[in-house]
Amino acid sequence: MTVDPEPYLNALVIAASFAVGLPILRKSRAARDRLAMLLAAALLIDGLEWVLWSFYLYWPESESWISDASAVACRVGIDAAVVCLGLFTWKTFHREDRLAAIAFWLALGALLSGFLGSGVLGDWRGFRADHPWIWLEVIAQISVAAWVGAAPALYYRRLRKRIAIGLADPVVANKFALWAIYGASYCAVQILFAVALAWQQDYLTLDPISIALTLAGTGALWLAFFPPGPYQAWLRGGAAQR
Repeated sequence: MTVDPEPYLNALVIAASFAVGLPILRKSRAARDRLAMLLAAALLIDGLEWVLWSFYLYWPESESWISDASAVACRVGIDAAVVCLGLFTWKTFHREDRLAAIAFWLALGALLSGFLGSGVLGDWRGFRADHPWIWLEVIAQISVAAWVGAAPALYYRRLRKRIAIGLADPVVANKFALWAIYGASYCAVQILFAVALAWQQDYLTLDPISIALTLAGTGALWLAFFPPGPYQAWLRGGAAQR
């Protein structure tokens, strides 16, 4: 008998999201770090999305209202996580930048308009590619996710130059590289959905790739917030040898 690995992979990514998101939330609440709370919220919402996605896929009656409601709630969760990540990026890297503020609010407007516009057409689940509203939402998701990856990557690039002359802590600098990895993985997942939507492919065929990317990004955030001692020593040793 062939065993379908899909439910087990979904359970793995759900467990990883909560296993990393909850400790980050506890740590950020203790430090009263509201920006870190946004990252934790994005992770926890992402875990809930996978729970809802599993309900949609495996509920006994595939056409039931519970299945449909799970798909819609999953879509709302994706938008909510994107908003958390966009707000984190704006306030962390571009707090005083008016253009960044405009970009964030435009993206938020695009997400809301895309969701409501497609809903008016009866596509609350967001599985149809034959109208512009879903693409407005998807493009906003990808754009914000790309920003989430690019902003810390550029900051890390600047810090690397300071590490070389002893003006930056390599462990602290590495946090930005790890945040960039998380953002890049999240962006790649959104692009995969857009590809499946555009070519009307079954997204399940891409699920293993999405799961691998999600686990990689989640692991990067774990290292950013809870770097083990040997990992820190490796980073500092590498910096000392430069």
